[in-house]
Amino acid sequence: MGREDYERRLTIFFSEKLDADKNGYISWADYELLALRTTFQQNSGRYDEGIHQKYLTHSRKMWESLCSDIGGDTEGQVQFRDLVNFMFVLTSKTQKFEELPDFLQNLATEVFYMVDKNGDNMWDKEEYRFGSVLWCYVTSLKGIDDAFNSMLNEQDQLHGGLSIDRFKELVTEFFTSLEADNPCRNIFGPLDPSRADKMLTRDVSK
Repeated sequence: MGREDYERRLTIFFSEKLDADKNGYISWADYELLALRTTFQQNSGRYDEGIHQKYLTHSRKMWESLCSDIGGDTEGQVQFRDLVNFMFVLTSKTQKFEELPDFLQNLATEVFYMVDKNGDNMWDKEEYRFGSVLWCYVTSLKGIDDAFNSMLNEQDQLHGGLSIDRFKELVTEFFTSLEADNPCRNIFGPLDPSRADKMLTRDVSK
């Protein structure tokens, strides 16, 4: 079941974090939309052209990095299954965050700083709640809190949350562990892997 659980986990992640327009695949249009959303999120709900251009430039680099690693089809689309298969090959080769593909390092780092509202390089429970509600299909506050608490070790509890180094450690496990019940599965919010089955069987070319 390890491979199947892994596929579901990553498919939901790519769907919720990269497929911004929810059409079942990744394209440049998703990155454009993410740049616009981030502009408003990081500027207290107001539009600023300079900030937008900064995030567009960053999004372009992330998109080009993804295409360089994965490649796209003839329509300029990257399919979930291709992303998952690419990552599965790396599970036995990747031991630390810096060995993940550039597009994932960039995405994870952007997610961390977007959620770190007070800029202290730490996620506390309130910030994790913010990120989960922002990114995930979740309606239970208790479910969010349980997911957060499941990831905390002794040191995390002493510090009151997840440091950026601890975040990177859990992100690496998220993309490399085949264990279905590994707490790392919650690092990007409490994802529901069962939602992935339809996505994995969908033929978006039809």
